[in-house]
Amino acid sequence: MKNPAVKWFRPTRKVGSVTEITAESLREMGVSAIALDADNTTSYDRTTTPLPGAIEWINAMKAAGFKMVLLSNGPGKRAGTLAEVYGIPVLAMSLKPSPTGYIRAVLKFKTAPKNFVMIGDQLFTDIWGANLTGFQTIYCKPAGPDEGQKLLWLMKRLSEKLLFWYFDRIGDDAS
Repeated sequence: MKNPAVKWFRPTRKVGSVTEITAESLREMGVSAIALDADNTTSYDRTTTPLPGAIEWINAMKAAGFKMVLLSNGPGKRAGTLAEVYGIPVLAMSLKPSPTGYIRAVLKFKTAPKNFVMIGDQLFTDIWGANLTGFQTIYCKPAGPDEGQKLLWLMKRLSEKLLFWYFDRIGDDAS
């Protein structure tokens, strides 16, 4: 049975780590611009410490010609510090899942939403907002737990597991 609401949470692809994504696979998707999440996708949660391989991966994507932006709900100072380490622009306090931050990225790079990919670790912020805006999406397995509200984190992750179980069972009929 189809459930039209579920399509908003379904990522285009799913990977274990951002470093598994290749320039070739992004080109096959028609992508020319990348919006990256910070916490648990490219950095440890609530820190300015990049995950192993994140800087090298970002440099490889830049060298391959992709436009890149750090799209973070985090505070401007922390997100700005990470963006500086990565050598890419930042759109902090993006209000994900609201389309606001995604639209700002589209306007910044003058790139159609369908040619953007959002790479993030949360279905209910990164993936939902990007899908609402017409971006392609890649879900990355979170690198670690949310260091803030543990109960909220647990509830979100259990809900995500349930949705992935549903996606796996019904295949392409989810949309």
